Amino acid sequence: MIYFTLFYEFFKIGLFSFGGGLAMLPLMQDVVFRQNWLTEQQFLDIIAISQVTPGPIAINTATFVGHQVAGIPGAFVATFSSALPSFIVILIVASIFYKIKDNPKKDLFFRGVKPVTLALISFAGIIIAKPTFFVSDYSQGIKATFIFLIVFLGTKYISKINPIIILLLTSLLGIFIF
Repeated sequence: MIYFTLFYEFFKIGLFSFGGGLAMLPLMQDVVFRQNWLTEQQFLDIIAISQVTPGPIAINTATFVGHQVAGIPGAFVATFSSALPSFIVILIVASIFYKIKDNPKKDLFFRGVKPVTLALISFAGIIIAKPTFFVSDYSQGIKATFIFLIVFLGTKYISKINPIIILLLTSLLGIFIF
């Protein structure tokens, strides 16, 4: 039964998410908490690990959640079911895109999806920011804010920094500060 639930929930997430992995996180959070699969801290830890693991964040998060819920078979089911809708949709779109490429309604659709995508990605940021910055231990919130400001200002003023270097340096910074 758990495998069917994993498949169903992650298939829905993959089917109704536009805008990539970060846009999927609010939907994943809702499912994970509604199903009582993980605590908030476990989910945040999985997001952090998914960020630094090679590959798309949504697939990595689905894999880690599936593994936490039902082991290796659960990881496979969650990963497969979250990617399957995109595969199906791309096959359908690719087969009809040539026919609709000049249709103005296609452009209206994409204009309507953009604000929704921005809202979902912004909500993903809030999901991560809330327990990171607003914690009961005041000093941890200050430390997290310090790391955020260093990374934000560093990437704003030094735009040629490789994101991998940023991840490695901030991971080390987090280990030493926390």
